[in-house]
Amino acid sequence: MKLNPCWRNKKIYSHRVYLMNLLKQQWWKWICVAIMLYVTAGGLLVPLGPGIPNVEPLVFKADTTYTFKVYTYNTHFTDVAANQTQVWFKNDNNYFCPTEVKVIDNTLLEVKFAVPAAAQSTFRYANFDVIANNDIDGTFALRDAVTLIKSKKEVSDTALQMTYCIPEVEHNKTSLLVFPFREILQQTIRNTFFHVPMWFAMTVMVIISLAAGLLFLWKGDLKYDIYASQAVLIAIVFGWCGYFTGVLWSKYTWFIGIGWEKAIRNMVYQDIKLAGALTAIAIYTAYFLVRKLIDDPLQRAKISAIYNIFSLVLFGLLIYVLPRLTDSVHPGNGGNPAFSKYDLDSTLRMFFYPAAIGWIMFSVWIYSIALRLNFLQQKSKG
Repeated sequence: MKLNPCWRNKKIYSHRVYLMNLLKQQWWKWICVAIMLYVTAGGLLVPLGPGIPNVEPLVFKADTTYTFKVYTYNTHFTDVAANQTQVWFKNDNNYFCPTEVKVIDNTLLEVKFAVPAAAQSTFRYANFDVIANNDIDGTFALRDAVTLIKSKKEVSDTALQMTYCIPEVEHNKTSLLVFPFREILQQTIRNTFFHVPMWFAMTVMVIISLAAGLLFLWKGDLKYDIYASQAVLIAIVFGWCGYFTGVLWSKYTWFIGIGWEKAIRNMVYQDIKLAGALTAIAIYTAYFLVRKLIDDPLQRAKISAIYNIFSLVLFGLLIYVLPRLTDSVHPGNGGNPAFSKYDLDSTLRMFFYPAAIGWIMFSVWIYSIALRLNFLQQKSKG
């Protein structure tokens, strides 16, 4: 039994009407506003968690006891509930206890530590992590905080001893509602709720554009060409927003202290993700240049739809594939922290996932406005 083609066309038409009516409704827009307010307020107001910005001195010599100043952020050493503050020096997989830990105030520890010359040959690496813990702040650390300058002597001139430790802690995680203190990123981690979801929104828009282009190739209705072109327009807007927030993030995170011209040049050469993003935006900008060269509406829509197919393939390669194959200064590359299972902690998830949903909804909202404006323009032209 064959289905009546008219029934299929009516069903597709009813789905299209339902979708357009849904875009015109207000309830989901209020949800979008609520999500964006929640993400913005949380992203700006939730404090950064306990961490160690730096340790002084950065280097130390064998056979000499050093008093290291451990500077911390948002820590509570003097609070009674913190109990005893513990500190360890970590080399490879081995932990060592300092000879003395002195709390100066809530943001400063003085720690005495030494490496005898007789023990230095046991270290494969010269760098030591500094790790601290208490019951309020949990466990926090600075990787490669200090570097050992090995002595030429093989026998110690002093009676210095190193004590191996097995860390025992009551609370590994902080009891505070805070964002994680990540090395290099620090306060700029808040940009996670803006920069990253903007690329999600662009991705959704280019997928919508591809789907609309394929529908035009299948049905030949020029309305789908409008759906596709407006989706590309919104994708470019969010692409530029994502790119500029990425440039700002890079400048004030990885390229501090150098001029903008040199910083941008370094971004292009050292950060394949930003370079790929700029190329992807250029490809979709060329989409409109191609459209302007073609006068016939049907021919323009057909070529645009085919162009869209290749554009999405290149977009996926430039944004999601190529950056994983090369090294860069971007999070997840070159030793910088990424948003992995370890880095994307529970507090970040409370705001990052809503941010992704909110920015995608916001892009759809703008897309619906762009569609209505375009249809009104078409109607006014007769």
